[in-house]
Amino acid sequence: MWTVLSHLLLLWATAVASGSTADFISSMAKESSLAMLIIRYDYCPDDWLAELLASLSLPVVLQASSAQAPREEFSRALHVMCLPGAGDGQHEEELVQALATSLDDRRSEKCLIYLANKFPHLAAINQVLRRCYELKMLNVVGLRAADEQRFYYRYLPYPGFRIEQRSLQSSPIFDLLFPNMRGEPLIVMPDQWHPRSVVYVDRHTGKKVLAGSVGRFVRTLVWKLNATMQYAQAVTPGRFLHANALQDLVNRFPIDVPASISLISQAEQLPHISYPFELTHVCLMIPVANEIPVRDIYRLLSSAKNVIIAVAIVYAYGLVLTCQRRLDDREVYIVDILLNDRALRGVLGQSFKITSQENGSSCKWIYVMLGIVGLNISCIFEAALETMLAHPPRQFQPRSIADVRRARLPLVAVEEDLDSIADLHLPVLTVNASEYNRLRDDANTSYVYLASRLHWTLFENQQKYFSRELFIYSKDACLMSLALLSFKLPKNSWFEAPISKLILEARANGLYQYWVGMHHYDMSIAGVASLRDLSLDQIHREAHQSGTALRLIDLQWIWLAYGLLTLMAVLLFILEIGCQRADPKQ
Repeated sequence: MWTVLSHLLLLWATAVASGSTADFISSMAKESSLAMLIIRYDYCPDDWLAELLASLSLPVVLQASSAQAPREEFSRALHVMCLPGAGDGQHEEELVQALATSLDDRRSEKCLIYLANKFPHLAAINQVLRRCYELKMLNVVGLRAADEQRFYYRYLPYPGFRIEQRSLQSSPIFDLLFPNMRGEPLIVMPDQWHPRSVVYVDRHTGKKVLAGSVGRFVRTLVWKLNATMQYAQAVTPGRFLHANALQDLVNRFPIDVPASISLISQAEQLPHISYPFELTHVCLMIPVANEIPVRDIYRLLSSAKNVIIAVAIVYAYGLVLTCQRRLDDREVYIVDILLNDRALRGVLGQSFKITSQENGSSCKWIYVMLGIVGLNISCIFEAALETMLAHPPRQFQPRSIADVRRARLPLVAVEEDLDSIADLHLPVLTVNASEYNRLRDDANTSYVYLASRLHWTLFENQQKYFSRELFIYSKDACLMSLALLSFKLPKNSWFEAPISKLILEARANGLYQYWVGMHHYDMSIAGVASLRDLSLDQIHREAHQSGTALRLIDLQWIWLAYGLLTLMAVLLFILEIGCQRADPKQ
């Protein structure tokens, strides 16, 4: 009696929980905000299909199982596929493969698979859903004609594949959150490009630690998914990988999440990337111009402009003194105008003897004015010399790409980036990724580097503690004024949605700013950030160092000028003697 009663209660509960397939599909569409129904009708029963078309209010598109409509034509669609559900299941797997192919790069879309055979074994739905699991089709629900008004089926991927049978009224039909991974490994491959991704071995535990803004994000993702982070076997601390090399590893090995962000430059990348993790600009990191050598200070002070002004003053006073000599009825020679020794000595601040014939008040006032001018010139020259010796001016400072091209500073780049910098027309030093990071982290001022705003902010804060600045970051020398950096994921990865969602949450809650602020700490703990003054390691190309004594080479231009003028004086003296001997009247 109790057995009969229990069967009656089961039948009553099933009848109460039953519902039509059309209502179930409507619930699916409403729950997921779907706007269209695409039915691959080849094996759909005519009466089932007719009932579905008559009762649904959604737009319906009928396709053959082999059809592949362009993805631009449909959005937010529910894909329904009918399978025969008979035989050994090989044909069903082929049809599921065709569906997956038509949904290539968008396998996260919602799907409903209907087994039309009214007498299938549970192994059939198990086989179909397992094939969906292998094809990375996560949002799949199965219906069987035998119990379509009572149950639907879906699979759980973690901790291992298993089928879940649920009542038709159970909700949500599709999990709103990514499935709990229950400690399953999440295989990660970092590129180790500083400062975003840093891998080091913890001294206390001996385990590898993933740090940097990207590294901390991946660790948070692992915690969020309740997974266990597992490094790919090829991960070696300190080994840098370019995005292309990392993508090649992702294609060859089972890597779930590459701990690397890449530049979005082509529309073809969009199906395989996450929401942008970093918005930045990429500009040139240009070395600060060196101070000019001390020997060039005297050359600057003896510029053509200053020499012309001094010669003009000498000639002006020479002309005035010659006119005064003429007014005093004394003999006047052309040499008194061209090279007046009193005017020259007065301008240079030197003394000279006044004869008894020059005791007039007008001559005295001329000499007083000449003395004031000489004192003024001497003070100006001395002040300029002392200022330049204390704070030497700098050489030409490049600030734009044209300036860098003019200064012929080589740009350091990896081979994979040569195409993107070809339009700059700069001399390029091609190195591997490890050498590139070494040169840039050591602040080698012989080269120019490409750097994002994030890397420049880190280096700018670091060089505040240097004895002098080493680099500038010029907005006039930008390769890209807006660069979007995203995670480039494996093909048909089902981690795209949780990664994009976590990026938005991290930015909204300030986690991203915190991770960026920890860059220098992470690199210091890893031993890749230098705490020393890197400016002391740079070779000052004959630049003046404050507090050092003058050297003989610093007076190079003075010695050259002295030798040249002495040579001219000797030649003039010889010429004068020769002219005197050649003139028989003298």
